Amino acid sequence: VAEIFNLVAHDIGRPIDAFAHSLDHPELVDDLGRVLRTGQPVERELRDVRGKALFLRVLPYRVRGTVEGVVLTLIDVSGLRAAEDALFHERYLLNSLLLSARDAIYFKDARGRFIRANPAMAARLGLADPAEAVGKTAFDLPDQELALALHREDEAVMRSGEPQHDRRERRLGGGQGWDLVTRLPLRDRQDRIVGVIVILRDVTAQKLAEEKTQEAVRRRDQFLAMLSHELRNPLGAMVTATAMLKTGGTDRLDRGHLLEILDRQSQQMARLLDDLLEASRVTQNKIDLRRGVVDLAAVAADAADAMRSQMDAHGIHFTTRIDDRPLPVDGDPARLQQIQVNLLSNAVKYTPRDGHVALEVDREGSEAVIRVRDDGVGIPSNMLDSIFELFVQSSRTLDRAGGGLGLGLTLVRSLVTMHGGRVSAHSDGEGRGSEFVVRLPLAAVIATTPPAVGEPMPLPAGAATIVVVEDNGDSREMLCEILRTAGFECHGADTGAAGLALMERIRPDVVILDVGLPEMDGFEIARLIRRSSTFASVYLIALTGYGQAADRAASREAGFDVHLVKPVHAEQLLALLHRSPHRTSGTTAAVVASGDETR
Repeated sequence: VAEIFNLVAHDIGRPIDAFAHSLDHPELVDDLGRVLRTGQPVERELRDVRGKALFLRVLPYRVRGTVEGVVLTLIDVSGLRAAEDALFHERYLLNSLLLSARDAIYFKDARGRFIRANPAMAARLGLADPAEAVGKTAFDLPDQELALALHREDEAVMRSGEPQHDRRERRLGGGQGWDLVTRLPLRDRQDRIVGVIVILRDVTAQKLAEEKTQEAVRRRDQFLAMLSHELRNPLGAMVTATAMLKTGGTDRLDRGHLLEILDRQSQQMARLLDDLLEASRVTQNKIDLRRGVVDLAAVAADAADAMRSQMDAHGIHFTTRIDDRPLPVDGDPARLQQIQVNLLSNAVKYTPRDGHVALEVDREGSEAVIRVRDDGVGIPSNMLDSIFELFVQSSRTLDRAGGGLGLGLTLVRSLVTMHGGRVSAHSDGEGRGSEFVVRLPLAAVIATTPPAVGEPMPLPAGAATIVVVEDNGDSREMLCEILRTAGFECHGADTGAAGLALMERIRPDVVILDVGLPEMDGFEIARLIRRSSTFASVYLIALTGYGQAADRAASREAGFDVHLVKPVHAEQLLALLHRSPHRTSGTTAAVVASGDETR
C-alpha cells in the first residue's frame, strides 16, 4: 500500500485525498467515503497503471460501535487471474473443438463414467443432448451394443496404459458403418491413469469407395482375362489354318475352306476390337450423334430383321410386337438400331435353344418404350444394379458359345442416356429370364428425310500404278499383292520421306496416308502435298486406326478427301479405287500407310 500511495512515515495523519496513487480507479476516495457513511464494506477488482490485477477490500473500522475509520486492503491477484484466463481459453478451445468436430469424441473417468461427450458422440449413443451422457456408464445408455463394445475396449486401454491408435476399420453398433478408433489414456499430474479419451472417425464412405474400387479392379482383371480368351480363340484358328497352308496340309482340307476360316476369324477379331473401342468412345461421350426426328417403330423393324437370322441359327423363337402408329424420336437412327440390336444380341447369348425372345415397341404417354424379354438364364438380384457397368457380366458357360466381350449393355446405357432416355433391367432371378426396358422421349413430328450420313468424295478412276509407303514390311507386301492382283502396278517404300521422294518421281494421282508414320506423320505429309502445286490434283485418303469425330476432323483439316479406319477389307478398298472417275487423266496412285498404329 505504501508503494501504491507513495507513503512515508511522517504522512500519518494526513487525509487520503491528499495523496496520489497508481491505481486505475479514480473513485477510490468515493469508496472510502461510502464505507464511512454506511458502514458497509466495499470489494472490487481493479488494476494499477501498469496493468497488474488487484483485489481491493475496504472494511469499516469501529470504536464502541461507531465507524471511526476504514481498513484498506489490496491483494495482488495477477497470477490467479492469468491462470483463470488460461483455463477459460483452454475450456473455450476444447468446447469449440468438441462442438465443431465431425468425429465422435468422449472422455471417461477410471470408473467408466462419461465426463464429457460431444454432439456427434451423443447422437451415436442415442442421446439428444451431450449433457445427458455425463455421469453415466455404458450400462445406462440407450445403444447398449455400441456402448458395451466401447466399454470393453476402453477398460483394456486403461489397464495397459498404452495408447491404441487402431487403424483397422471395425464395425461398431447396428448398421452404424465403419469407424476408425483412437484411444488415449487420460493421466493426472502424478502420471496416474484417471480415465480415457476416445475419438471415433466415421470412415464408411471411404470403406465403400475402397470396396467399389476393389470390385472395379476385380471386374477389370476378369474382363482382361476374358478378352485374352476371346482373342486367342480366333487367333488359334488363324494360326492353325496358316500352318496348314504353309505345310501343304490342304490335301485334307480344301484351300478355299482354310481361306474362309482365316477371313471369318479375322473379322471376328476386328469385331471384338471394334466393340472395345466403341465402348471406350461411347462411355467417354466421344461420339457425335447424327440426330434427326426418326420413326422408332421403323428402326425397331429394321433391328428385328437384322437379328432374325441369328435367332433362327440359335433355335430361338423370336416374336415382335411393334406399334402401328409412328413413334417419332429425336435421335440417331443408326445408334437407335444399335441399342435394340445389342439388347437382342444379349438375349440370344443367355437364352438356350428352343427358348423365347420378344421385342415390343410401344407408346406410353410421352415416351416411346422398347422391351426385350427372354426366358433364359436370368440375372441374379445382386447384379441388377450393376449389369450396365463396364466389365460387369452375368454368369457365363465355359464354352462361351455366345462370344463377344459383354460390352453391349454398357453401350446401350450410354447411348440411351445420350438420347435423353433411361434403361432398366428386371429379372425374377437366375433361370427365370430377364426383361430390359428402354424409355425415350417422343418428339413432335417425324422428319421427312433421314439425317445425312455423309459420303466420301468421288475417287479418281483408272488408276494403274500405286505406291505403298508402309514401315511394316508384311503389311506393305500384302497390300501390294492385293492391289497387283486387282490390276494395279504397286511400288513400296518404308518411310514418309521415301514415299515423298517416290511420289516426286512417279507423280501420283491418288495418295493414301496413315497418320502413324515414324519421323513424319501422315498429317504433316498431307499438308506438304496440299502446299505443292505439283500435287494439286492428288486425291488423299487417310488409312488409320483412329476413327473418332475429332480424328476425322483432323484429317479434313490436313487436306484428306477420305478417312478410312483400319482394318479396311480389300473389297472395300478396291471398290473405292474402281468406282469413280479420275480428277485428271493420270494413271498413277500412291498409298502411304503404317501398320504399327493401334488403339
